[in-house]
Amino acid sequence: MLFFVLVPLMAALVCLAGKSPRVSEYATLAGSVIGAGWVLRLAAGAAGGTIYFSRGNTFYCDSLSAYILLVISLLAVAASVYSIEYMRQEHRAGTVTEAGMRYYYFLLNLFVLTMMLVPLANNLAVLWMSVEATTLVSALLVGIYRKKQSIEAAWKYIMLCTVGITFALLGTFIIYYAGAGIVGAKGEAGSLNWTDLMLSARLLNPATMRLAFIFVVVGYGTKAGLAPVHNWLPDAHSEAPTPVSALLSGILLNCAFYGVMRFAAIVRVSCGPAFVQDIMIAFGVASVVIASLFMLIQMSAKRLLAYSSIEHMGIISLSFGLGGIYGLYAALLHILNHAIVKPLMFFVTGRIHSVSHGAKLDSVSGFLKMSPLTGVLGFAGIAALAGVPPFNVFLSEFLMLKGMAAGSHWYIMAVFLIASGLVFFSLLRGFGGMLLGKPRLGQHRAESDTELTHTGKTSPEMVRTWWPASVMMALLGASLLFLGLNIPGGIDRLITRSMGLFMGGRVF
Repeated sequence: MLFFVLVPLMAALVCLAGKSPRVSEYATLAGSVIGAGWVLRLAAGAAGGTIYFSRGNTFYCDSLSAYILLVISLLAVAASVYSIEYMRQEHRAGTVTEAGMRYYYFLLNLFVLTMMLVPLANNLAVLWMSVEATTLVSALLVGIYRKKQSIEAAWKYIMLCTVGITFALLGTFIIYYAGAGIVGAKGEAGSLNWTDLMLSARLLNPATMRLAFIFVVVGYGTKAGLAPVHNWLPDAHSEAPTPVSALLSGILLNCAFYGVMRFAAIVRVSCGPAFVQDIMIAFGVASVVIASLFMLIQMSAKRLLAYSSIEHMGIISLSFGLGGIYGLYAALLHILNHAIVKPLMFFVTGRIHSVSHGAKLDSVSGFLKMSPLTGVLGFAGIAALAGVPPFNVFLSEFLMLKGMAAGSHWYIMAVFLIASGLVFFSLLRGFGGMLLGKPRLGQHRAESDTELTHTGKTSPEMVRTWWPASVMMALLGASLLFLGLNIPGGIDRLITRSMGLFMGGRVF
């Protein structure tokens, strides 16, 4: 499993040593593709029930680990492809230098490396260090433009997430205390390996485990963007380069939530499922409601998408808290669904921002006529984020509603449906005006490779794009529809086996 560390590490070193941005671009792309191919091989084994251990059980990969790794690797490829177009345009606009481009790709590879370490960590201390490492690297990416707003957002991100992750560290210490003197599977007293703690979970003190879980949820929940500890997220996601925003929303939040799930599996056995369900439902409802209200007043496209991420993390937490077949399946499926649609919408927004110098939603209109492919994908993304059938998000949200009905959570269902209506209105109002209407220049900037004129006229050719990025975005758009109509057998097996972690089944 060290292969997952070596590939992005080697790509990062090539980016650091290379003298041309082109070397960095293609080294990053090649590394992401090779890593994705290796993850697909590992995921196929995990879907068949294979469990992987490495380095004295410090690293471990089961179906849930492989599932998260699969999402990370696929999004890494998408971000690598889109970064080539995006960073070239930023360089032409004078936003970044060639040295800045190499530095960006160096950090991007390190970011992927740290995220891949999270689902591979069997030792809970290594898990915590990996999550903290993602914060340090991604904060540098958030502030890479070195503007006042981006540096402020990066510092806010570091400070709030570091304080939050400290709570997770305290929770990890408390679990270590709970396990002290309890022999693990291989005779290791006080082991912090997740596999050992799972085998000894029934022997752990319930009161101590409840306290530990509260600290863990607050800690990792801060990094996952769960309300009310979400304050860093809108600023960081809106100021980061678009490919980084896509990774932050699409998978980094899920890496933090992965930490919550691993701890929850232990606590469910130790304390019973009711305690975990109540905590996760409370955070989920709070996130959905708060995000839906803040989305009503957003005028920045990326901030609107950032609050949408908070809402969808709330959906995952709420589904996970509901438990049962429907709730757990919905939570795990929604991780994949959100990880596909949110990067697509950030990529669409990045395309629009490359034409418009302002980030205000009312500064652009008629982008559907200016770039039909981007406009159509934008509408598909809006529909998916709002949970409109037959797109993929509808399927996971429908399963969640079935879980609510099965558990007679009628009040929660009513609150969620009202919040969903507000989200749909906010997305349609915000992006509908950008995509429809008569094209107008607004605050558009003229660049050397566009056909903008000072008379305000536009044409469909006004944005020159790198065609592989368009193909990649089209594939993401097609996936929204495909996964709304069919769940591939391999994905279904990974999700089903992962559910066993939380339903009392023996999984290792």
